[in-house]
Amino acid sequence: MSVTSIGALRQRVTLEAPIDTADDSGSMTRSYASVAQIWAKLTPAAGEARFVAEREEQAITVVALIRWRADVTSRMRLVVGARTLLIHSVYDPDGRRRFLLCRCEEIEM
Repeated sequence: MSVTSIGALRQRVTLEAPIDTADDSGSMTRSYASVAQIWAKLTPAAGEARFVAEREEQAITVVALIRWRADVTSRMRLVVGARTLLIHSVYDPDGRRRFLLCRCEEIEM
């Protein structure tokens, strides 16, 4: 895959990490905290409609190209305005620690 230049990263996104805390009943509650504001190139890759828990939802696969960071994991998410992109996989496309490709999923209900 050909990786583009740094100038192609034109969308400002927020990288968020999960924080799991125990509530009073002992079950875990997940919230997210902002880690950094970063530049990204977001490219829609696929879309599908599916039924989950007897309701239809739209799932859009988005590939996010960002600058290489050591702390990005598949437990994190990207937030772009009102859109939330759950990161499913993170990889360095050329092994040179210049960029990361994040395969993300946006769910619309």
